[in-house]
Amino acid sequence: MEDKIETKLKELLPYIIIEGALFLLLPLLMGTQTNAVTYVIQLGAFPLISLGCGFHYTFRKHKKDIILCFIAPVFYAISALLYGMWRASWVTVLIYIAAYFICGFLGMALCDIIKPRSESDTVKAPKLKPARPARVDVEKHDEPRPADFKAEDPDSDVSLDTSTTDDDIEAILSAIHNRKGQ
Repeated sequence: MEDKIETKLKELLPYIIIEGALFLLLPLLMGTQTNAVTYVIQLGAFPLISLGCGFHYTFRKHKKDIILCFIAPVFYAISALLYGMWRASWVTVLIYIAAYFICGFLGMALCDIIKPRSESDTVKAPKLKPARPARVDVEKHDEPRPADFKAEDPDSDVSLDTSTTDDDIEAILSAIHNRKGQ
């Protein structure tokens, strides 16, 4: 379990650092009064950061991760608490939080639209050996025969070799009988 958390954290750490730094430092430029810079940052910079991180993560890792969508809203909520953005209206802050989540998700979806996944990008499961070997159809499966192999023609008349005599058969049977006794 800890290995999964560590690998997930290692994958998301650059995005956490980038979004955290930007969401916590950009509000310093806004000042205490509402002006054009405030709207540019909240309606322009923050959504682009969230959208860009979602797009970049999906482009690089070839997978979607919903946790990445939660990073921007969490850092926006922290900066809203730190810089007093909540004084205007909690509803506005909640709308921004939802909007930044949606922007992160749209970034991931935009990557899928722009760069569709090819078969080489997707991870393929290794092929397993079948439990039983496949049946071989003898009629369809013609193996090359050795050059010295001469099959008899089943349609031809075969004459039996009648050169074996009764004495030969007795000698063979006695040889077999002697071997069993040894």
